Amino acid sequence: MLLPAVAVALLTLGTSPTHPADAIALGAASAAATIRPEAISAQVRFLASDLLEGRGTGARGHELAAAYVSSQLQGLGLEPAGEDGTYYQWVPLRAARVTSSSLDVLPARGPPVALTSGTDFLASPDLARGQADVTAPLVFVGFGVQAPEYRYDDLAGVDLKGKIAVVFQFAPLTDRDDFFPGLPSALYSEYRRKLRLLHDRGVAGVLLVRTPRADRVLPWDVVVRAQRFESMALLNNGEVQPWLTVPKASLKGEAFQRLLQLSGRTESMADLLAACESGHPRSFSLGISARLRVTSPVRALRSPNVIGRLPAATGSPSAAETVVYSAHLDHLGIGEPENGDAIYNGAADNAAGVATVLEVARAFTRLPERPRRAILFLLVTAEEKGLLGSEYFVGHPTVPLDRIVADINVDSGYPLFPVTSVQARGADHSSLLRDVQVAASALGYQLRPESEPEQNSFIRSDQYNFVRAGIPAIFAAESPADDTPAQREQALAERKRRYHRPADEWRPDIDFAPAAALARFQFLVGLAVAQRGAGDRPRFLDGDLFTTFFKRN
Repeated sequence: MLLPAVAVALLTLGTSPTHPADAIALGAASAAATIRPEAISAQVRFLASDLLEGRGTGARGHELAAAYVSSQLQGLGLEPAGEDGTYYQWVPLRAARVTSSSLDVLPARGPPVALTSGTDFLASPDLARGQADVTAPLVFVGFGVQAPEYRYDDLAGVDLKGKIAVVFQFAPLTDRDDFFPGLPSALYSEYRRKLRLLHDRGVAGVLLVRTPRADRVLPWDVVVRAQRFESMALLNNGEVQPWLTVPKASLKGEAFQRLLQLSGRTESMADLLAACESGHPRSFSLGISARLRVTSPVRALRSPNVIGRLPAATGSPSAAETVVYSAHLDHLGIGEPENGDAIYNGAADNAAGVATVLEVARAFTRLPERPRRAILFLLVTAEEKGLLGSEYFVGHPTVPLDRIVADINVDSGYPLFPVTSVQARGADHSSLLRDVQVAASALGYQLRPESEPEQNSFIRSDQYNFVRAGIPAIFAAESPADDTPAQREQALAERKRRYHRPADEWRPDIDFAPAAALARFQFLVGLAVAQRGAGDRPRFLDGDLFTTFFKRN
């Protein structure tokens, strides 16, 4: 239940004669109380049922889920905010799955050395032509990063035209404020940004080397499972972006070490990583070539974002502005069986997020008066394919993009243990921190910093596309800081067992009370933003990394 701090917290947001502070506070407490564990559990139970076949992007199960969610939005009295007066925004996509691939190393002397798909490397599908065949010299370029503010440049003086770039995954990461701390490291780690940079340098192909940090974030077996599903790209006038046409593959660290040995280099992979991490990158030609061949038949498809809108209070001077709640509706669909089960149900990832957004929407409809700003509920497709549904929405918004004041994204499942502290990734880069503090104070939660910055979580979910467009956003979750060591170990084991696997199913023994508690926090954050006074919209802090980074890049 909300604490008395609600009245004090919302009072600081400013009032008007038609919105008495104590009435709004009382209404917030009552509305938040309508977010119930049983309701979230029931939503997850249906969305993650076998009937929906894992909600694969563009598949029958996802369209069933979209029909269900749109009916829920309609039942809550929300306006359709998609295309042509519907709740849908159709996203055009191209899909491909690798059916055969090979990677042969061509030493200066001796026969070719064939690497093994699934063990040494994993090729990415060619989403432009359906097949690729490239033979070219190999050039190592560190992390493939250019960061002038850190006087760091992996590409200085390197000729990459017609070459295959061999590049470490991610970017340097240190605990120093003046050299790739957590968030800057994440921004420079973005894979598609690297691909664009390398494409512009004229590369013939890319081998992305997995580092120990990459293996901690996504173990190799998770990457192997993901490659068995279709990859996808957005279509723009029927074509994919040019930088996506570069032939590419992921390379295990052990396979990269073999490349170094075949080239006669004396450095180890650990040596090269240490040089980059210390600010002394080494880029060089390996003196050997490679041939990468990929076959991956392509197909076109479309899949819907589902969008509903709660209009602002009549006569509000901020009525034209919008607060967005987002969550991804898609999961992986049907794949390779594990223990006889081939349906990747996606209960935690992300039926729980969708259920949370639906219950938050219900809470907004229970307020005694509509908020000062409109609220948009956006359930996107193709997050699992590279944040494509949210990217399409930001590029083709169904409400004016410059009137969207904030995004609150809900991803990453449900808490297993009682919520006593929260983390709101991204909040400290904008004045959204004020709204987060209001909500945390109202519920008596402690606000903690991000617990695992090395996971690059902020660039790995849909809020990132809003930030790229200059819109402040947060990605909120419980903080594990107050869990016991045994609880943290249990949560890690649960994630390993369920993440992107058929075992991610609804279970009757899961207590959804912590999920409801977190949903109440997310509701109050959005309400605090919506109730800000006219002209007081969230903004990035002066000189903040996000604004300077995206202006420069």
